Amino acid sequence: MVKSISENELNSLWRDFGKNMNLVAIMTVLTVVTGITGIIALIFLFMALGNIKMINYRLNSQYLDDFRAKYIKSFILKVVLIPFLVAGILLLVLPIAFIYPEMGYFPVYWIYILIGVILLVVTFILFIVSYSIEMKAWENLKLFLKQNHLMFPGYISREAIEGAEKLRTGALLYVLGFLGITIIIGFILQVMGFFKLAKFETIYKPMDPTKPIIPQTPILPQGMVTPVAPISQAQPSPNVEENRIVGVRHRFCPNCGAELKDEGKYCPDCGSSIS
Repeated sequence: MVKSISENELNSLWRDFGKNMNLVAIMTVLTVVTGITGIIALIFLFMALGNIKMINYRLNSQYLDDFRAKYIKSFILKVVLIPFLVAGILLLVLPIAFIYPEMGYFPVYWIYILIGVILLVVTFILFIVSYSIEMKAWENLKLFLKQNHLMFPGYISREAIEGAEKLRTGALLYVLGFLGITIIIGFILQVMGFFKLAKFETIYKPMDPTKPIIPQTPILPQGMVTPVAPISQAQPSPNVEENRIVGVRHRFCPNCGAELKDEGKYCPDCGSSIS
């Protein structure tokens, strides 16, 4: 069942999604220095997924639903692999640390080592599967943005599509993390992707009421001269109602001055509301 929601509420949810993604990006960057901020970034990321859930009540998009479901599934697999990793390392390292020449026979210690190796192999498989699912999640978000790009201002659509692609590529590079350098490149792409998705924060952002609006005079095409009334023409009396020309009037954005081609509510260039 699709929940009824106004356009303003929908835009507000997209802005909240952008704000949360911006915080995810900042906290992810700070993880390099502090480490602990990675947990905070994860919290804001799930808040962003909550925004997507609310948005999809109105849009009912299979792409958004798959994006959210696959990302959560990927996260669960990453959590599951942690105990496998810890147990595998312990079973692999501890028996070796306590082996003595006279006690290093196969029936006892080497079984523990074998189980540890098996657990580490399972961990590696879960690691690859989890990031493969995350790649599909970002691909679904990218497909939604490409299919519905007219729903947003052009600059937001372009940045968001590019951001989803960078996050998908970053997940791929994490899968290839055994090469070493790919983890660093994947991390950089991940941060860039989060910042690009944060552009939703500016969608139809209300103008600052304290900022004066300066009307911009439209520029006439080259060769055209502004018509001037002849000097001999009598000026209308203040008591006489002014004659008005009925015809097509050009409309311009009060914020950026761009000419408006249709009767839309928002400027196609800067996204400002047209009152």
